[in-house]
Amino acid sequence: MAVFPRYHGPPLIEQVCTVENLTNAWRRVRSNVKVTRRYRSAGIDRMTLDDFAADWPNQMALLAEELRNGSYRPLPPRWVTIPKTNGGKRAIAILTIRDRIAQRAVQQVLNPLFEPLFLDCSYGCRLSVGVPEAIEHVMRYVEQGLHWVVDGDISAYFDSIDHGILLGLLRQRIDEPAILQLIGQWLAVGFFHSEVPDDETPPASPFETMLRRSGELIHEMLKTPLDSVPVERDDLDLYSPALVQPRSGLSAEMLAALSLMQPAFAIARQLVPLVQRIGVRRLALGGALAVGTVALSELIYRLQAVHSRRGTLQGGPLSPLLANIYLHPFDIAMTAHGARMVRFVDDFVVMCPDRTTAERTLVLVERQLAALRLTLNWQKTRIVDYADGIEFLGQALAPRRKQGFLEGIGDFHTAEQRLRAHIERLRKPKSSPPSEM
Repeated sequence: MAVFPRYHGPPLIEQVCTVENLTNAWRRVRSNVKVTRRYRSAGIDRMTLDDFAADWPNQMALLAEELRNGSYRPLPPRWVTIPKTNGGKRAIAILTIRDRIAQRAVQQVLNPLFEPLFLDCSYGCRLSVGVPEAIEHVMRYVEQGLHWVVDGDISAYFDSIDHGILLGLLRQRIDEPAILQLIGQWLAVGFFHSEVPDDETPPASPFETMLRRSGELIHEMLKTPLDSVPVERDDLDLYSPALVQPRSGLSAEMLAALSLMQPAFAIARQLVPLVQRIGVRRLALGGALAVGTVALSELIYRLQAVHSRRGTLQGGPLSPLLANIYLHPFDIAMTAHGARMVRFVDDFVVMCPDRTTAERTLVLVERQLAALRLTLNWQKTRIVDYADGIEFLGQALAPRRKQGFLEGIGDFHTAEQRLRAHIERLRKPKSSPPSEM
């Protein structure tokens, strides 16, 4: 059963690649990073926001061309860990600048297609609603007499999202191969995961080493025209190592990178003026092939069929939307069973009239999440009486104190007198204790 209606309209990839949409995506990416932290904004290619801004119109034009013709390939993220408010650490992916722009551009086009379809019980990462509205919704249920709470948390939610289920849900709404392929690639690169502390400079990984070698290769390309590098191909696959006999000065590692980069040569030829403007040193150390035309990109693209099929990146601009899309069937199932649920991404409460109903609801929650290959975090999931208080979205919620001075009143005139007296008591300054001599 489809939970999303099919979109019928102009091609989405063309909407993604408009100058207006991509420019707005670049502005959003730039504004999301504080000026004081921009030097730490680089992804695995070490290109910072300032590096990208040095010649962003040309870089954006090249990115738009790659997105249109299907040659775009994302790079793996750089991973850092940040502390959680309730203890422990959370791994966050830092994408390259160009990958962040591409994801933001897709998110800006897809969000209007999905946002109107989400249910009122969902409050996380949505337009015009957030934590205050979610808390207010819970309080309305409490006022209706729903005082038993299923306080739930999904175990490792972002790491557990099944790629097949997610892409299937996306395909219901947007059966456009170009968009689905882009999202599939972004899901795939999350497989390359190596955490490093946020306050440390990460050691060079094999991927970064390849990027560095690619930068050195481009350095050689600036001195050696591509046409002067004879290449002989055998009958093997296009991406297998070719028999390359270049002029002297290229190492064996560079030869390997060169052989894998054959599909990217046409784009690399266009990069030479851009590389000269940015500077070879920046390219080799921080912006190695900033347009993603490195062997690693092709390797990731070809490994999509064998990588782990679960998990999406926390930290990517598209991830919050994908997270809500994935849980939309859960929202539909719970509300169809009459559950009064308030959900903020993977954190949710279901308000019930009594404990028996809450226990049955918890069984329903577990069964519906299992259909999405998700499980509850039982250390954070519980059934509790609202009278004992709950903590939801970082806020402590408890029954409001009764206005005892209004008890036993039979008419509004007496109520007015008691209210006035109560206000006077609140306004009257407290007498200070006598000072000691």
